[in-house]
Amino acid sequence: MADILNHDRALLRGRSAVGGTIAIALTLLLAGPQSGPGAEPGPILPALVAGKCLGCHGDGDASGGINFESLPTDASIGEQARLLGRAIDAIDSGAMPPDGEPSLDAATRSEAIRWLQHRLGEVAQGITTPPLPLQRLNRFLYNNTVRDLFRLSRDLFPLPEKLLTRYDPYLLAPPGPSSPPRLPDVVRVASHALEPLPGLEGVKPYPKDLRAEHGFDNQADELTLSPLLLDAFLRLAHSIVESPDFNPDTVGIWGEFFAAPAEGSDREAEVRRRLHRFLRAAFRGPVETETVDRYAAFALSKLERGLPFPEAMKKTAAAALSSPRFLYRVTATGHEDVPLALASRLSAFLWGSCPDEELLGLAERGAILHPDVLDRTVTRMLADPRIERFLDAFPTQWMQLENALAATPDPTLARDFHLVPGAPASVQMILEPLLLFDAVFVEERALAELIAPTEHYQSDFLRSWYQGIPAPPTETADRAVHDDTLRRQLRFREFRRVPCDDPRFGGIVTNAAVASMTSGPKRTHPVARGVWIVDVIFNDPPAPPPADVPPLAEDQADPSLTIREHFAAHREHPSCAGCHTKLDPLGFALENYDITGRWRDRYSSGRDVDASGTLFRKHPFEGAVGFKGAMLAERERFARAFTCHLLRFALGRELVPADRVSVDGILRQTAPQGHPIKALVRGVVHSESFREFGQSPDGKAR
Repeated sequence: MADILNHDRALLRGRSAVGGTIAIALTLLLAGPQSGPGAEPGPILPALVAGKCLGCHGDGDASGGINFESLPTDASIGEQARLLGRAIDAIDSGAMPPDGEPSLDAATRSEAIRWLQHRLGEVAQGITTPPLPLQRLNRFLYNNTVRDLFRLSRDLFPLPEKLLTRYDPYLLAPPGPSSPPRLPDVVRVASHALEPLPGLEGVKPYPKDLRAEHGFDNQADELTLSPLLLDAFLRLAHSIVESPDFNPDTVGIWGEFFAAPAEGSDREAEVRRRLHRFLRAAFRGPVETETVDRYAAFALSKLERGLPFPEAMKKTAAAALSSPRFLYRVTATGHEDVPLALASRLSAFLWGSCPDEELLGLAERGAILHPDVLDRTVTRMLADPRIERFLDAFPTQWMQLENALAATPDPTLARDFHLVPGAPASVQMILEPLLLFDAVFVEERALAELIAPTEHYQSDFLRSWYQGIPAPPTETADRAVHDDTLRRQLRFREFRRVPCDDPRFGGIVTNAAVASMTSGPKRTHPVARGVWIVDVIFNDPPAPPPADVPPLAEDQADPSLTIREHFAAHREHPSCAGCHTKLDPLGFALENYDITGRWRDRYSSGRDVDASGTLFRKHPFEGAVGFKGAMLAERERFARAFTCHLLRFALGRELVPADRVSVDGILRQTAPQGHPIKALVRGVVHSESFREFGQSPDGKAR
């Protein structure tokens, strides 16, 4: 340690005393008392800090909110981890050194990142996983959990958040003799998002849950429970069991739970037996005798008042659905609770529901904690039809595709988009990236296939759309028949597997859904497209714009200017330049796609589209095809970003610096296969972040 400090002092000789203090504090942060001989930074890191960092991060107005001048030598491990993580991101992305400064050569960058990651791993060992707030069921989990409890044959209420409805069971496609499963060449799918399929008669859902920063609606800190919402849950539970559609034909457990017992049987014993099994499933774990007693007394009191047996059990079931023990997922207040909490987290992640009997049994015996048992369990869950719920929730929210349904291109500029009222072209567009995700998931393709697939699924409608073939005229003898036919075509279509022989199209970035949802009614929005890419693809969302940013004066714009030229003037504002330098190259890379995703080489003014740029200051590209190549060159960065999104969705909380260590491990394990999604799912489940539940102030596991 003394050698490192002496080396720093030599490097900084001639600088101010403050500068020396900064470097010493930073070196203490980087070297740490636990670093072994093989982990010492050697000459690269101190020289890098002294020569490249202190100029901007060592004065009173430090850039990026990082000021080593104020860094204490006894900084908390949490603060150390935060700074190390930010340093890794800045160096790895090419953001540091900033524009105007010589960039790092590849060897220096790689060595600096390697050592910083090693040091972060050391620091993270001393960080306790943060306690997770109580996690209420969101709408999707509530619906699925109640369906599974009662083995209902339909959803409880309309679910517009379910963007893709599959009419073929292709998710469980059998594997070939020596290959992963393969989806059929033709699949039948539809989107009922704008007119969702009905649920039980008389059952109305509570409003959609709030979305967190990255679009997920299962984040614990957003899932609050106000008195008003608690009352809504009470009314909802009663409306479910009182619905005329809640009957022996739709409820799979009717005979074993609701049907009256045989004449002469011990009614009280039968009620207790049935409730014990039901409450154990509803509350996701063992139930105490006094809990069963309380619910049994409630049911028996209804029977004593003359209520028929099925009705008494309905009211008792509704009471259980209104309990906080049902509305909140299992958490861990001690080490003995960890198996049940892990089973609840696992079933919510992959099945969007509660644990089934087998998973619950493994948790009660503690077997779920054994890695081989956990791995076999994940294999079973991935092969279960309920895995469809993971594919209903995660990709839709990760790609933020609900925004595509809000796209409203000007009808004078995109007549084809609004062919039929209530059935815009977007109900077909959103199916394309979702089907690609299904295929990459089921067929265990490399993750990069989401960016530049070799094959994907398209409908006849979408193939015509990308080719620019106009829609048929709407002036027919029977307009109603025409509209009804077209509406059915838009909502229920066959999608065929086709090769991606035109590199301009295909993938989750270059498709009509993303192009239309990141455009305005009259023009494309390069900034919105850039934000989508840095957020979804690279997990690096920009900070909110400052309050003093002047609006883009579109009405006063010179119509002869291209959008790029118009934004050049906007970037001259000091408050705008930083973010626009990061976002604009990514957004302009997609400028060849118009407001509905069709290709264009020129603007309406006749000016050529300029879609050139540089990704991360090291990958120059020309147009969308070159941009795809640049993204593929950064496939490991994409894999890291995707894994972070996946882990955040699985945990239901914002990631902390210690989670980076889990992500690093997942990526190392899955790299040889190209990071297929199923392998990433397994890695998430086996990660320390997923299997730990933090600690309460008294030190007990949670």
